[in-house]
Amino acid sequence: MARVLLVEDHPDALTLRKLIFERHGHEVTAVSSVERAREEFREQAPEAVVMDLRLPDAEDGLALIREFRAASKQVKIVVVTGRLSDLEGREEHALVDVALAKPVRSEVLLRAIS
Repeated sequence: MARVLLVEDHPDALTLRKLIFERHGHEVTAVSSVERAREEFREQAPEAVVMDLRLPDAEDGLALIREFRAASKQVKIVVVTGRLSDLEGREEHALVDVALAKPVRSEVLLRAIS
């Protein structure tokens, strides 16, 4: 199973996704801010990042995508967003492995990190 960094600024979504991943055997670090995401990425060296794009603004998520990809070519980056248009046509779109529109089914999310 994978070490997953979960980045989501909505508490209910963060809790629910953390439980889903943990129930399937993943080791999850869940954070709700850009600053904590940066810290945990450096400390934990996750194998996968599952993140919202708007944290609270799209520019926050886009910056994290650039930073995470620059730090690791191997990390799988999965973006879950209510507005895929914030990512489409941007250079960051090519840096993510999977982009999913909210709402997303649990099995689709789990498959995205495998």
